Amino acid sequence: MKSIFKSDVGLRESFLAFSVERKGSFREEAEEAVRRLLEEAGGDMLVFVRFHVSDVSNQQPILEEVARRLGCLIAVVGQAPTNRSHLAVEAYALSGGIVAYCEAESRIRILLDNYELLYFNKSELASTGSHDQMNEEFLHAQRILGEFGGTIKSNLQRTWIYCRDIDNNYEGLVVARRELFEQQGLNQETHYIASTGIEGMSHPWDRLVRMDGFALFGHQQEQIDYMSAPDNLSPTHLYGVTFERGTRIVFGDRSKFYVSGTASIDCEGKVMHVQDVAKQTHRVVDNVIALMERHCGALSDLKQAVVYLRDPADSDVVESVLRERLPQSLPRIMVYGSVCRPEWLVEMEAVGVNGVGDSRFKDFA
Repeated sequence: MKSIFKSDVGLRESFLAFSVERKGSFREEAEEAVRRLLEEAGGDMLVFVRFHVSDVSNQQPILEEVARRLGCLIAVVGQAPTNRSHLAVEAYALSGGIVAYCEAESRIRILLDNYELLYFNKSELASTGSHDQMNEEFLHAQRILGEFGGTIKSNLQRTWIYCRDIDNNYEGLVVARRELFEQQGLNQETHYIASTGIEGMSHPWDRLVRMDGFALFGHQQEQIDYMSAPDNLSPTHLYGVTFERGTRIVFGDRSKFYVSGTASIDCEGKVMHVQDVAKQTHRVVDNVIALMERHCGALSDLKQAVVYLRDPADSDVVESVLRERLPQSLPRIMVYGSVCRPEWLVEMEAVGVNGVGDSRFKDFA
C-alpha cells in the first residue's frame, strides 16, 4: 500500500509498506519487491527502504545485490513477517531534491531548497557485545553528523535500534545509549531522541545491535516538538531508558510526526493488560491517539506503521483489532519482534504528516 502527502507549496512525500507473496525462490521475491518499489514510487525518488526478512543470514546478501539498482539507502533486519511470507518492505520517497548517495558510507543526503535530510546506518561493526556495539553505532552517528556541521543533540531526530536476543542484550544497549547521551548533554531536562528499540537480527550472527538514523539540518530548534501524553504514557526515564515518545517537526506547510515504538503502558510506566494481547493492542492504539492529538495531529494523519509481535501466533487477534481501530488506507506491515519487556506482547511505531504548519518556519521544500 501507499500513502501520499502533498501541500500546495511543498514536496510530495510517499510512504509505502507491503509484503511480498512467496515465489519459487527468495531471489525472485527480492526482485519482485524491487519492481514494486520502483513502480509504486512512480516518478518519485526513493530515499530509504527497509527490508524485514525471515532469514537475515541467507537473505541479506541477495537483497543487497538485487536492491542496488534502487539507488537509495537500504537496511535489512531479521524480523519475519507474521503472514508467513519471507519479506516485508517499508519505504519513503520524495518528489524532489538533490541526492547525494554514498553506498560505501551507508548514507543518503537529500538537499532541499530549505532543509537537508540525512538517513544513515553502519554496514559493519568492529566491537563485540551489545554495550560496545551500541556505543560504536552512536559514535558513528556523531562522526557522520559532524561531517555536515551537526550534532546528535541538535540534528538527530529519529533512531531505529534492532537488538538480537533482546531479553538478554537490551540492558547493554540501554546503558551505552544513556552514557553517550549524558556526554552529549541529553537528559530528562533537555530532551532525548525518538526511537524504537526492538528485537531484530542482523548479519553476521555476532552483530547484536544495528541502528538506522534520520537527521535534519537547516531547521530552528523551535520547530522540534517532543511528543508526550502524560495521562497515558509515563516519561521513559522513570523506568531507566532514554528516548522520546515521539517527535513532531513543524514546517511552514506541514507537520511531520515520528511516533516511537509504543506499547501497552500507563502513566506510571507499568505494563497494562498482562497476557491479554487484544487489550494490549487496543491500549497501543489509544496511546498513539493520545500522542497525536496532544500535538495537533490525529490517527487519520498516520501515513505508515510497523507493528511488532512477540508471538506470531497472536497475529490474527492483533490484526482483528488493527482493522477495527486503524484507518483502512494506512500502509502497514506486521513482523515478529519481541518488545523490550517480556510482558509486552505488541508494539507499534508510525510516521504521520498533516497540513498543520507554522508560517514562522520555511516550507518543507
